[in-house]
Amino acid sequence: MKSNLPLLVLSLLPLACNPANLGGETSCESGDPACESGDPNKLPPGGPGAYDKVGPTGNTPFDPTEDGSSGVKLDKDGNIVLDPKGFGSTQSPILWVANSAEGTVSKIDTRTLTEVGRYFTHPGGKADPSRTTVGLSGDVVVANRSASDASRASAVRIAGDKSQCIDRNGNGKIDTSENATPLGWAEGQPNNPTDECILWFTKLTPGSLPRAAGFNAGLGETDTVVYVGLYSTREVVRLNAKTGAVMKTISVTPAMPYGLVLDKNGDVWVRGAEGSLAVIQVNQGDQVKVYNGAKAPPCPYGIAADSAGRIYTAGGSCVSRFDPKTETWEKLDLQPQGMQSGRGLAIDSKTGIWIADTSTGLFHVDGAGAQMVYKGKTANVSSNNVGAAVDFDNNPWVISQANSAAYKVDPSNYSTKQVSVGSGPYTYSDMTGYQLRNAGAPSGFWRHTFLGCMGASQTRWLELVYMLQAPAGTQVTIRVRSANDKTSLLSAPWTEMAKIPSDVSPVKLPGISGSLLQVEVGMKSSVRDVTPILSGLSAGYSCVFG
Repeated sequence: MKSNLPLLVLSLLPLACNPANLGGETSCESGDPACESGDPNKLPPGGPGAYDKVGPTGNTPFDPTEDGSSGVKLDKDGNIVLDPKGFGSTQSPILWVANSAEGTVSKIDTRTLTEVGRYFTHPGGKADPSRTTVGLSGDVVVANRSASDASRASAVRIAGDKSQCIDRNGNGKIDTSENATPLGWAEGQPNNPTDECILWFTKLTPGSLPRAAGFNAGLGETDTVVYVGLYSTREVVRLNAKTGAVMKTISVTPAMPYGLVLDKNGDVWVRGAEGSLAVIQVNQGDQVKVYNGAKAPPCPYGIAADSAGRIYTAGGSCVSRFDPKTETWEKLDLQPQGMQSGRGLAIDSKTGIWIADTSTGLFHVDGAGAQMVYKGKTANVSSNNVGAAVDFDNNPWVISQANSAAYKVDPSNYSTKQVSVGSGPYTYSDMTGYQLRNAGAPSGFWRHTFLGCMGASQTRWLELVYMLQAPAGTQVTIRVRSANDKTSLLSAPWTEMAKIPSDVSPVKLPGISGSLLQVEVGMKSSVRDVTPILSGLSAGYSCVFG
């Protein structure tokens, strides 16, 4: 990816003390004001501060795989930059399957093939959950259709890992489901007091039949949103992903949202059940354009997008691809290969198209060339196959209603492995988060854990000093968490400290203590070949004895 000069350069200020090895060197440069006493803003209690610097010119070089970092790589100079195709195996291996018949959602580990959590999606259950969408953090938002009880139309957000959960009862640990048994959620309780990984719950228009959902690729807590399509009212609602609050309701008439997907520009494409294709042009003030008639999808049912911004639909015995630049469709007939009723579909990083078929299982089409080409299909895994997905190890999945199961597919030979879920699974949309990263704006994050004071001393973290270049159209978010040991660090909550370009180095860390400080630098670009460049990061701290 190119840097697209000129760049906005955020300064790496002169370090207050000589860069230190892990554990900290406390010697200071002669005349450095940070070593002079009397100013609490420059010299923390407990003695001179120390700095540890990471990067090409620091004590420790950057490691783009450290601490689960994802979507980033090193450039030729050893700096951290975005890697649009590097979001693979370091990502959380989770598949979220909505179990419509029992009112729950299953959390499946795609590597161990085990169910590691199950959650009610509405107080008292019985909300007919269907569409699932996964954000950059791994959290899921589930849209509840509530076809049999109009009052239960709603959406709920569930944390992907314990570090995002909330210890509501203050017992020092996270209480949550960790197997196929959901914790209770009593009727009439708007916030689940039992399972602390259920983050928010939002009631939607009664009878609106929420039948589409999709996250955007926002990095910070304030710019991440989730879209939910309302079938009966022909609307799409934009929710604040942090709070669940409804931010805006957008009419997409005549489209009746049955599925939606976000493209590389953050625009929202809606597959209308009445046969149309609509797009909400987010960057143009949410203008809505509808394609119907001769420009309607030839194969309407499921919807997906690729990294080039093309939109795919599958239905009946075919798959189709729409080019927004030319506003034309390409269609591939799969009836000769046995496709009867296409449903959900997913696109992998090589533009492989994986299509769930009601009767057959999963069809594979190669979309990398100028024309789509049939490649193969799974054996008949069951009947009533619905959604399709790709996990972060590049394995496709297909969901079977008849068997109440999710099937992991080996793309080399189309063999399958079965994982049982709840009754009546009916999941479409981006159930792993792969679609968001593969088709959307490039995004990734780099993490590093700084080690503070050793022995009997306590560590007070003072500030972060960073050097990075943030071209127009890019954004960087820095957040931190701290603890005294590695186990506690993994479940410690994150605190957002800076958003670039609005904030500048250094970033103060008031009140943060603990032997370990983990820093996450999240990167996002609105242009696939433009990237922020992180050249250096330093953490300043002091040792307090006694």
